[in-house]
Amino acid sequence: MRRRGFSLTEVLVVIAIIAIFGAIMTPMVAASRTGMADTTARLLWSDLEHAQMLAIARPNTRVALEVDGDGGGWRIIDLDNPTVPLTDALDSNSNARSLSVRLGEQRAVACEDVTISPSGRQIIFDPLGGLNTPGGPDKTLTVTGPLAVRIIAVDPDTGFVSLQTP
Repeated sequence: MRRRGFSLTEVLVVIAIIAIFGAIMTPMVAASRTGMADTTARLLWSDLEHAQMLAIARPNTRVALEVDGDGGGWRIIDLDNPTVPLTDALDSNSNARSLSVRLGEQRAVACEDVTISPSGRQIIFDPLGGLNTPGGPDKTLTVTGPLAVRIIAVDPDTGFVSLQTP
């Protein structure tokens, strides 16, 4: 006699295997979504420090990092010509790269579904690497991802950039 279908034991084994895989995969997916905010915060931190170094290296240029109006990226600019992002080349013999980042594109491709606030904020560095407003309040940027929030603070006197988890 040929039997048709599956026994109750076979169905329960398959359901148990699927449940085990689900239990293993759920933390991995959550970690990758939390990682988007971490990755964005670290990229932004790196570019803030890069802008600070550019301000020191180019004392005649008013260097700032400006968050895009929609909070979906940032760029390092010369405040005297803010519509044109600065490039990383100091001489004409180098291939210059624009110092702008758009979340979800190029080196920030893993950072989609993340926003930076306040949008439109400019963090302006002086030629010594501090902020252009010494003695004022810290300048902070908030990186908000699907499952995590990170805060980047820039000390107004020293220009020290720190990454915080609220």
